[in-house]
Amino acid sequence: MRVGFVLILMLIGCFAGNDGVRGERVALRSEVGFEEDEGLVGSVVVDSLAWRPFLPLPGVGGTVEFEGVFVVVFRNTGEEKVWVRYDLRFFDREEFLVDAFIPFGQPVVLDGGAVERVEGEFRIRAGDPRDFERLSLMRLVARVRWPEE
Repeated sequence: MRVGFVLILMLIGCFAGNDGVRGERVALRSEVGFEEDEGLVGSVVVDSLAWRPFLPLPGVGGTVEFEGVFVVVFRNTGEEKVWVRYDLRFFDREEFLVDAFIPFGQPVVLDGGAVERVEGEFRIRAGDPRDFERLSLMRLVARVRWPEE
């Protein structure tokens, strides 16, 4: 019982101080970038993208880990079947890369005109617990390819 209480106090204490930037939590932002095969430029769009990180947990060797969830809706604007592979890149307020994550369940296969909602979990590893408070941006980078037959 006492161990759990101490752990909660430690987690609260990690985020109570000023991080030297301004100390306030910023709104989480999302961006999307595409890398497309020739002939597929603009064939896939992201209709919506949302993410939410959870509180960090102590990691191995002095690192911290925090998990979270994301939801993305891909839409194939073309008539041909395509494959979409993507990764998630997490940045702090100054847009320095904190970590990158490749979700499971890829590629996303989109038939012509198809819409696919993808929900998943991510894990971020960081060297400083304050990186959680500094998180600002998740960039989804999608690679659109012709299907491998």
